[in-house]
Amino acid sequence: MTNSIVNRAFTVAVAAATILWSVGFAALVPQQASAASYGNLIKGTTLSTVYYYGSDGQRYSFPNEKTFFSWYSDFSGVVTMSDSELANITLAGNIAYRPGSRWIKITSDNKTYAVARNGSVRWIESEDAAKGLAGDDWNKNIDDVPDVFFVDYSV
Repeated sequence: MTNSIVNRAFTVAVAAATILWSVGFAALVPQQASAASYGNLIKGTTLSTVYYYGSDGQRYSFPNEKTFFSWYSDFSGVVTMSDSELANITLAGNIAYRPGSRWIKITSDNKTYAVARNGSVRWIESEDAAKGLAGDDWNKNIDDVPDVFFVDYSV
């Protein structure tokens, strides 16, 4: 009977050592849960910049509040995480206006564009075309995008 207990204890010890060796001791230590999950809005503690945490594990910044509000009505869903945790998430780019929400133009060009999918924009070629698409108040639905962020769109 003593032999049987010793054999079982030895077998359990070998199995445990094999598991620890193959998966590593860290696999058995509970990890701190991330403050955010994919699809969340996130920000650090120091800066006010809000990011979208993509399903690709990267973060995308909203260049300004107007862009943010084309997607969301308020900041209530933003999850704050430590600056070091935020820094560990790769910054992949900027978010463009939500398609169909607003028209945009840049300060160095008088052309007005409608935002389509994937950051593409379509030039509204005339005032008559604009009125046909959005009515007489068409010019009240336009935001200026700083030139530096216009590279986030494709014409």
